[in-house]
Amino acid sequence: MKIGFVGAGVGTLHAALLLTARHPGVEITIFEKEAHVGGRLRSVDFESGGRIDEGPTIVLMPGKLKEQLAEAGVTGVELERVDPLYDLHFDDGTVVTKVADVVDQAIAIERQFGEGRGFYEFMHQKEKDYETSVSKFLERGYRRKTELLHPDMMRPLLQMHALETAHDHLKRYFKSKYLRMAYSFPTFYIGGNPYTTPSIYGLIPYREQAEGVWYVKGGYFSLAERMYDTLVERGVRFVFEAPVERIFIDQGQAKEIVLQDGTQEAFDQIVLNGEFPLMERLVEGKQPKTYTPSGGTLLLYFKMKGKVDLPVHRFLMPNDLEPLMTNIFKKGRLPEHPAVYLFHPSRIDRSLTGTDDSVVYSLIPSPRGYGVEDYEEVDFIETVLEKIEHHHPGFREKIQEMKIRTPNDAQAFGLYQGGSFGIAPTIRQSAALKTQAKPYPDIDRLYAVGASVHPCGGVPVVMMGATILVNRMEQEMGWKHEFSDDPERVYQM
Repeated sequence: MKIGFVGAGVGTLHAALLLTARHPGVEITIFEKEAHVGGRLRSVDFESGGRIDEGPTIVLMPGKLKEQLAEAGVTGVELERVDPLYDLHFDDGTVVTKVADVVDQAIAIERQFGEGRGFYEFMHQKEKDYETSVSKFLERGYRRKTELLHPDMMRPLLQMHALETAHDHLKRYFKSKYLRMAYSFPTFYIGGNPYTTPSIYGLIPYREQAEGVWYVKGGYFSLAERMYDTLVERGVRFVFEAPVERIFIDQGQAKEIVLQDGTQEAFDQIVLNGEFPLMERLVEGKQPKTYTPSGGTLLLYFKMKGKVDLPVHRFLMPNDLEPLMTNIFKKGRLPEHPAVYLFHPSRIDRSLTGTDDSVVYSLIPSPRGYGVEDYEEVDFIETVLEKIEHHHPGFREKIQEMKIRTPNDAQAFGLYQGGSFGIAPTIRQSAALKTQAKPYPDIDRLYAVGASVHPCGGVPVVMMGATILVNRMEQEMGWKHEFSDDPERVYQM
């Protein structure tokens, strides 16, 4: 059995690991347009020495991630808990700190805002909602969009108030605008606007509070490197700097991967892993559909001289988040008062520099369609640096090197319309309404995985999608595995 993958993102890596663990005789070839694996899960390397994550930084669902790596047979990945999780510094001086212990968090919220009871109610309800959402919506695939209309699906959605926005839903628990912002803004982790994103995605802040925020020792990018090493040991073939031109379809079946240099190779099964709005363009006879992209980001990467007085994670927030999100998502213009996320991994991981110097990552939500010249024209990067300096005097004088990544860079890399997180987490792009592991019912042996494919973005969740993919491939090919011959468990009600 020969399987070809287009793209070497984490969805591909995990799917290939599961396939080689379950079926050692399978032959896998992975074509990647870049010179490395990981997709967004890669590093920025400084000329003056040191590395830092380019994309994802916050490890959520650590228990799930450990379980996934164990099933795939990947060893040597070490996770470290971060406590406090992070703090939010608002422009008016208000500070909200999230800590790992739920009781300590409730006490702190009660002392600061008098809303400890509301926090407990939030955690209690979201615990039930989370278990429902994982079993009914995340860890299963869909064959038909109409499955969402089944009473067993609609009933829990209504009970969870899933059609409320993530921000408005929190009015049920918190009176403080600061708490509502603190527990709704994490929807932007997957590129969503908390003022329009369905509240079911508001389970992200619940999960980070319940299970904590973690860090991959050596950087999140090292996870992709370890997965790659394991696959090479198992004989998986990687072809780098090999952009794909098209997928040849013959009599309703995917047959060949055709590279831009004209090379053609036949496979028994083909998997597309990339922004699916762009992957669709590779499939013969298919007209790409219209999608809503996720939010864009301006990313600044700093190599700093010496140690920096920063926690691992910090957010510098405007007093009101709604105007910022309205500017970014609806008006397509830069906010007057930006939000700035600061990631300082060298506080707990000196291996990133090998010295006493530091590396810092800064993410600023931004409209798509912006390049360096657009930011420079209005001194936006200067505004961001001034905001960081205001909160951390002396920061600028420690900067040795700064690298910039814009939404236009993201688009050139292959992220749909420059959105940093796949397609947006809207109700029309979720669950059964999202691209599935088998994207086209009329094309056999063609599959898909990735952040733009069900279930969603985020490393452990994309890996969930890889598991759904492999289970479906096994079921359709008649392979024997504990899940493969039980389609009811994975696909149907």
